[in-house]
Parts: sequence; structure tokens; C-alpha cells
Amino acid sequence: MRKLRKILLSTIFALTVSTTFFTNTAGTQTVTAASGTAVTFKRKVIAYRTGSVYNFVPMWNAADNRRALNLLMEGNEKKVININNNVHIDTYLRPGNNTTINAGKHTITSDKGVIINDPTAASYTNFKNLTINGGIWKNSSSSELAGTMMRISYSSNISINNATVYTNYKGHGIELISCSNVVVNNCILKAQGKCSKTCVEEQLQIDLSSPTTAPGLYRLSKKLCNGTPCKNITVKNCTIQGARGICANFAGAGNEAKYRKARNYHSNITIENCNVTGISAEAIALFNTKSATVKNCRITTKTPKNRNSYSVGLAVAYQKGSAPKATTKNVISLTNNTVKGGQQGIFVRSNASKKLGTVIVSGNTVSAKKGKKNAIMVLSAKKVKIAKNKTKKW
Repeated sequence: MRKLRKILLSTIFALTVSTTFFTNTAGTQTVTAASGTAVTFKRKVIAYRTGSVYNFVPMWNAADNRRALNLLMEGNEKKVININNNVHIDTYLRPGNNTTINAGKHTITSDKGVIINDPTAASYTNFKNLTINGGIWKNSSSSELAGTMMRISYSSNISINNATVYTNYKGHGIELISCSNVVVNNCILKAQGKCSKTCVEEQLQIDLSSPTTAPGLYRLSKKLCNGTPCKNITVKNCTIQGARGICANFAGAGNEAKYRKARNYHSNITIENCNVTGISAEAIALFNTKSATVKNCRITTKTPKNRNSYSVGLAVAYQKGSAPKATTKNVISLTNNTVKGGQQGIFVRSNASKKLGTVIVSGNTVSAKKGKKNAIMVLSAKKVKIAKNKTKKW
């Protein structure tokens, strides 16, 4: 609440009844009432506070809703924001460290995106301890935002639970850039509008920081784009549909080639008990990821097989560059999934300088439009275990 006190003078009154409030034309204040402490902004109550818990009261317009929520969320102290009504905001909310947002089944509609943080240093601990529980998060356009709804970068200990996020096929529902220790649980990420036949944007993007993969960070500071990957990312019990469903990204060619090195590889990505659909590209694509687990998922790519590699259901690939040393400690485990793809159902390969480590493909039911023999293909791994799978032509 540091900024809340800085912006405008505050006055505190102890009241004996809950129906009377004193206001100060200087601006923001808190007043104690029988129902708790009322926090006001622009002479209007924006929340009732009990300890570190704030029950938000919507204001008259989208810009003031956003300003009021950001005032409540700022700073590093522990705080819980309860959104108990449908809310319209004009642009992104910017929570501070140690923030919990409880939105329940309420709808938060934005004219742009809904959650963003702007890091000041290239460190996993630059921003930490954000929990989002519930909420239907959407753009004010019927075709949704062709951008990122939730962008979280250089962060750790992030938890997003029971949230529904809508965006355009060209956008990302959730984008994680250079993050560590993130859980996305029981969420729905779904694209709206029309999907072009060649769109490859994903609803959940697991990203490294480079100028082309994270242009928003590059605009903030070039120092933020040093190729830091993601690690310890868990996605479970989710339903995700987009042009791509889930993608762990890699740096582009040309000047970006310097980020295709072992230190820029993602690690410890877990996707379990999810239903993931790709409409014009892979349902799940894990690029430059040295260790990952995908289990108990339904994975479907509706992309025509003539789109070649984009039509794969579940793809794991090292791209060109200096990959990590091939070691059996780096494990790609793909187990007990139902996978439907075009060119292949499951496709694992290294196009880089080194092989993958250990690749386990077991207990899956895998279909490919190109035929049963193409359902599972594993290339360029140091150790391969393929067992107890069922393969079909789709």
C-alpha cells in the first residue's frame, strides 16, 4: 500500500456505526467501521479490509477499476484481493509480490489483457508469490485479444487455479517467460474467433527471453533478453484449445542463434491429466526442452497431414544449435496418453548438435492420419524405451 499512501493524503477515522463514512477531498483514505476498514479512492469505497484481506468494491468505470485494483495489489506485503462481482477494466492489472487474487466465478473483462508484470532484472526471483484463483478472464471484443492475456516473466512461485482465459487464435491465454516453479491447475484456455490455416500461436506459451520470443521485455530493457529459459513448470487438469495448445518455445534463426545453447534449454516441464487440442499446428510442442513428462493426457491435432511437422500431435524436438550433453539423467517421458496426429502422433527428434538423453514412450494409444507405422517415431536419443503402446491409423 506504499503508493496508496504516497499518491494522496489519507485520513483515518474510528467509527462506531457502519453506515457513516467521512470523506476527504484530498483523496484516498481508510475509515474503520463495524464491517471492517473501508479503503477509498476518489472519495469512493474501493474495498473493505480485514487484516491483509481486501474485498474489492467495483467503481463506475473501467479505468478506475483498474487503478483501484492496482493500488490494492501493489507492494511486497502479503495481501489477498477478493473480487466478488463482475468487473470491467481498461487494461492490464499489475500485481505486486505476495499477492493472491480470488475471483471465484466472476468475469473480469478487459479492453486489452488482464495480468502483466514488468521485471526490472533478469532473475527468477524478480517477481514472486502470485496466486490467481478462479475468474473468467476475457477481452471486451467478441473475437477476443490477438495478444497475451496473462504475461508473467522472470517470476517464481506462481499458481493459477480454476481460471478460464479466453483469447484470439493469434494470441496467448498465458505466457510464461523465464519463469521457475509455476503451476497451472484446472484451467480452461480457449481461443475465440476464426483460426487461419497457417496460424501457429499457442494458448499456453512456455518461453525463453530473447528479442523475438519476448518483444515486450525487449522494449522494457535489452538486458532482460538474455535467453533465460523456464524450469519446473507444471500444467495439470487443464483443457486447452488453440492454433497450438501448449508450446515450449525456442529462439529464432539469424541473430537469435546465440540463444540456441544448452543453458537456454527448458527443464522439468510436466503436463498431466490435460485435454489439449491444436487446430492448425501441434497440440503440444516441446522445443529445446531437455527434461519433460507428459502423462494421462488426451492430445489431438486437427491440422491436415499436409502441414507436415505442424500436424504432429505431440512433438519433442531439439532445434539447431549447441544442445545439452546427451545424458540418461535428462528424461523425456511420454506415458499413458491418447494422442491423435497427422504426419505422426508422437514425434521425438534432435536437429541439434547432440542427441536427446533418455526417451520413454509407453502405455500410449497413438493414431496418425498418415498410417499406423507413422504413429510413433523416436529419433536421435541416447537411450530409448518404447513399450506397451497401441498404434492406429486415424
